[in-house]
Amino acid sequence: MKITRYIIYISLLLGSNLFFAGNAFCKDYSKGRAIFRTNCTVCHLIKSEDDPVSAFNAQYNPKDFTSSSTWKNLSEKKIYSVLTKGKGVMKPVKLSAEDYKALIDYMINDLKKNSQ
Repeated sequence: MKITRYIIYISLLLGSNLFFAGNAFCKDYSKGRAIFRTNCTVCHLIKSEDDPVSAFNAQYNPKDFTSSSTWKNLSEKKIYSVLTKGKGVMKPVKLSAEDYKALIDYMINDLKKNSQ
């Protein structure tokens, strides 16, 4: 009886710790998503959200970050470089260091993981 009670207490303690730790480590990418929506979706569509195709997108066909093939040779370093220096017709994006990090985190941990 005493051992059973002890096992139940330990199980509850471990279970509650895992539950709260899991919630504490869940990353919220809403800031990066908002930055992407404001600065990037004019050209880079999110097809899963049925973004309309713009004339620019039809003409220049910029990277589709919802496609897994886009991510083959794309690292955080490369994304940061393109954001800060520009590339081709894309001009540099002026953001704070914190906003660059939030945007890249969203791209790597949300768009990349959900790409098809």
